[in-house]
Amino acid sequence: MGEYFESIADVEATEDQAAGLAQRLTSWLIESGVIAAERTDCVIGDLGYPPGPGWASVVIEADEAHTPYLRNNGLEVSVGRTVFHSGGDGVSDVECPRCGAHVALQEDSGPTPSWDAFSATLGTWYEGGESSVVACPRCSRPVDFNDWIWTEDWGRFAVAFLGLTFWNWPPLTDSFVAEVAARLGHRVVRTRGKL
Repeated sequence: MGEYFESIADVEATEDQAAGLAQRLTSWLIESGVIAAERTDCVIGDLGYPPGPGWASVVIEADEAHTPYLRNNGLEVSVGRTVFHSGGDGVSDVECPRCGAHVALQEDSGPTPSWDAFSATLGTWYEGGESSVVACPRCSRPVDFNDWIWTEDWGRFAVAFLGLTFWNWPPLTDSFVAEVAARLGHRVVRTRGKL
């Protein structure tokens, strides 16, 4: 069966901004009824915010007979150096925003050699490195990790200091994701996956 999740990563927030932005955003989500105020064990591995009375207003097709009753059905707010990814669903291909090159990161047999540069960058950034740049294998120009064009939401990665992960909710509406970005004042990247 598995656990499905969808994340919204603020890819422009600095480490110093993340906690304050998270507090303002969760206050808005509580006030609007999307999440409940009291944190519970409704997410994997930590405390999260369970669905509030208005949770169904931010998803494409609410399953009110199912989602509210799941063990893991809450919002996890991540503050700090985080790699957002699709879990065990693999890696999507990417396109270079500078030259348009299509870069395959995974084949049926597993990761391609191009994935090594992306994986190394993820590891360096997660361990505290300043840069999250990957050079394009075709044009050799540096591209920030979050600027690569991922061909699928399932298999997309993002690095950020702030993110929201919704566990086992139906897909979020584009308008809700846009409102989250507007309230943050930053560009966001959406990832989806399953554990």
